[in-house]
Amino acid sequence: MGLFRFEVPESFRASVPHWEAAYISGIEGIPWYGRVTCKDDQLLIQRNIDESGKISIPWPIEGTGPRVLQSCSLRQRETPYFLPLELARGACSNIRGQADMWQRSGMRLPDAYQARLAEGMERFLDAAQSYPMSARTAELSDASLASLQQASDALVDTYAAQALAYRKNNERQLGTLAAAYIAPPGPMAPGLERAYLDAFNTIAIRTNWTAVESDMGKLDFEPFDPLFDWSHQHGLRVCAGPLFDFQQKQLPHWIYLLEEDFEGLLETVSRYVATAVQRYRGKVQLWHAVSGLNTAGPIKLDEEQVMRLAVAVIQEIRRHDNRTPILISVDQPWGEYLSKSPDGISPLHFVDALVRSNLGIAGIGLEMRMNYWPEGTLPRSILDVSQQIDRWAQLGLPLLAQISVPAIAESEANTPRNALPIALGPDGQSTAAEQLSYASRLTRMLLAKQMVHGVFWESWDDRQPHSMPGAGLIDSAGKPRPLLDELASLRRQFLF
Repeated sequence: MGLFRFEVPESFRASVPHWEAAYISGIEGIPWYGRVTCKDDQLLIQRNIDESGKISIPWPIEGTGPRVLQSCSLRQRETPYFLPLELARGACSNIRGQADMWQRSGMRLPDAYQARLAEGMERFLDAAQSYPMSARTAELSDASLASLQQASDALVDTYAAQALAYRKNNERQLGTLAAAYIAPPGPMAPGLERAYLDAFNTIAIRTNWTAVESDMGKLDFEPFDPLFDWSHQHGLRVCAGPLFDFQQKQLPHWIYLLEEDFEGLLETVSRYVATAVQRYRGKVQLWHAVSGLNTAGPIKLDEEQVMRLAVAVIQEIRRHDNRTPILISVDQPWGEYLSKSPDGISPLHFVDALVRSNLGIAGIGLEMRMNYWPEGTLPRSILDVSQQIDRWAQLGLPLLAQISVPAIAESEANTPRNALPIALGPDGQSTAAEQLSYASRLTRMLLAKQMVHGVFWESWDDRQPHSMPGAGLIDSAGKPRPLLDELASLRRQFLF
């Protein structure tokens, strides 16, 4: 048994959001299963292995809000590590390493980055020299992290600006797909139709199984037909799916009847997929085959069954449409859920196995529901997201970023996921202005990545069925949030 011990100063104990979400990961960044507890002034993470690793934990940063921070690689020892100091050490190493990599690729480092980095490094060194004076070390580590976060923001924003300028100079208009996921009746209300067409060149029609087959054996696609017709009339590219979305309330309520009959489940899923593909073949430019199969769903499946189900959906699409590209997507691409379950499937290994099966997969979707927990993604800096995109790009397939960012701080009763918003800002709130600030920077970074072929917003209108609380581009009163205008501006600047 392996045990990591971390000393947490009293001044931080009440302010660390979701300390139970802390985890240890190895060189690949994949979390290990572990049990997290707090005892007196220590955070304890117990695992079944003794290897060294890095701790990741949501941590409050002055002037920014909570962000997941990661230490350098640590060996197990009896003496506890002083957590704020180790997080500052990890931030120094990570930011300097990324800056060096981008600089060697031709990026010009901004003065703001250099100044904030020097400030953060100086405060970290002071903190290290003051240890073990707990209160003083914590104060200096906190100040170091605030400066280093500013350095990180300046670095990644400059990368995005320079990379976008380079791409625009070479491509004039980027071919990146921009869309929002839409369920019937769609964006056809007065005023919203024009807003959608200004912001997006593509539409993602959420043809989920539960809406099509609410009664077993009775498939009804008619509510979706007007959306396909509207998309064609306005020259939008169409992504249809996910055809199989492995999350609560996205599968028919009667699915439990097939929990002990996997072959029957395969047959039923294949029939539904075949009907959908036959109906909309020729009207769809991208099939979204499966979603979320790497995470636990409403019925229990082992790893072999998960793979067979994904293969069955892809093969059924190919049986009836051998030309249209197929996308698969993964939930929680950082794999945070692996730290809470010994039986979880790594998102990277799941996709890698499907890609190696030569099924003709054309792209990988990364479902990044930022600042939601537990069925979402912990708060991440834009630099952290950029580095995660680069890891997935190593598989060599186009990537599609599927994004949610909260504009509210409250939960909602009718969303299908168990996901509470985590504050975007330092004051414990998530507002439309904070959604705009974070999401606009995130979008620019994603557009700068050549391997990102699409940026899709998971929620269009909070009045329509949606998966995440308060993430819509239209709020619950029917008013467009400021982010929608920003997305329209980005389209005018960079996209077809």
